[in-house]
Amino acid sequence: MSRSGFVCLISSLMSGLGVGSAVAASPPRSGFHDVQARMVALEFTSDHNLRCRDGNDLLTHGERYPDVEWTSKQPQLVAPMSHTQARLVEARLLVHLSWVPVGSKIRVVGTSQNDAFTLEGTGAVEESGGDPRKAIVVVKGKKLLPAQMRKVEASIDWSATLEVPGESPKPFDLGTVDGIVCYLTRGTPRRGNETPTAVTQMRLRESYSRLATALENAPENPSPVAIVHALTSYCGKWYNPKVHIDRAEAWKVPLTWRYRYPGASCITICNFCSLIFDQIGMEGDISQAEIFATPDQPTVAREGGVESEDFIRQIGSYQCQLFLADDRNTRLGQVGGWGGMNHYEGCIVYKYNGKTFWFPGGTDRVYDDRNTVLYIFRTLVWARWDNYRQEWQVVQVVKTYTPPRSGAPGNCEIP
Repeated sequence: MSRSGFVCLISSLMSGLGVGSAVAASPPRSGFHDVQARMVALEFTSDHNLRCRDGNDLLTHGERYPDVEWTSKQPQLVAPMSHTQARLVEARLLVHLSWVPVGSKIRVVGTSQNDAFTLEGTGAVEESGGDPRKAIVVVKGKKLLPAQMRKVEASIDWSATLEVPGESPKPFDLGTVDGIVCYLTRGTPRRGNETPTAVTQMRLRESYSRLATALENAPENPSPVAIVHALTSYCGKWYNPKVHIDRAEAWKVPLTWRYRYPGASCITICNFCSLIFDQIGMEGDISQAEIFATPDQPTVAREGGVESEDFIRQIGSYQCQLFLADDRNTRLGQVGGWGGMNHYEGCIVYKYNGKTFWFPGGTDRVYDDRNTVLYIFRTLVWARWDNYRQEWQVVQVVKTYTPPRSGAPGNCEIP
């Protein structure tokens, strides 16, 4: 929220508190011992300002929490927030002061048992159209937040020291703000204005849980590429091409792990992983792609899907369609084999530090060459539909990527 927006919001708040704005321009002169100070509002400006209230489940969300986390009008309510890990906390306070001349200085200190929420800063008393005057004080943390994705809580005791020309400094107790809740992320959450990726406590906790499990065997301080690989590999253990869930409902993917035939399709797995990466603000650029090849250039990976073009061909008495055949084919993609047909391979595409990596969904693989993704499959084939068996059968092989008695290429080097 801009400074002017903060002031406008607080002016509205003051009206609700019965503090008028049309007061005499100069308050009556009083002794320095009569000076009063109280904190009226607190806004954490380093917060992402994206947190929403929880919905009924992971698929829904409520209203956005207010940008100003605390006001004296609602002292028991502190809006929860999300914040980038390993950064300094910054905030601003609105303090109202009586019997204080404009230009006086005020130093504010917030003390907390959580060192990252020990804050301090200095501001000036400003004209507010009468008395009380106002001071907007920007405060900054003295220590960085932890470099971890987790929930942190804090309580802050606020105090102030007023410096009026010609007077000795005067201390004030501004009270305590309890119940501060902050969820740490790797960066600013992406697409926070969209329904599937709106930032909520339930979604952040789900993201924390899945990442913690995925990283159980990872080395200490894994690189961003290693983190992406760990999550896609963990979720890729449950692969079932017959279960497809759109991105809008992909938070339900873990439920498929308990099915009789567990798992979900490659693109569904990518949908779920990308929701987590958006929620935690994963650094770098993350997107999704559907990789396939064409008969004229079978080793050149294209983005789209074989169903996006009219790949139909007459072979003998059969009308055939183009597919990428996988390990489920009864002859590993060779002529006569049944089943295992795919239109494409869904991938997480991660651009980081000047390089691009492809993570095929439903696998534990990562490649730095898009063409290598094709070798997840056994073959590129023409197949015919058998009405009796209700299944596709390979009629002709266009390209063998991974022959029998061999596996998909190993992973590229992970930074």
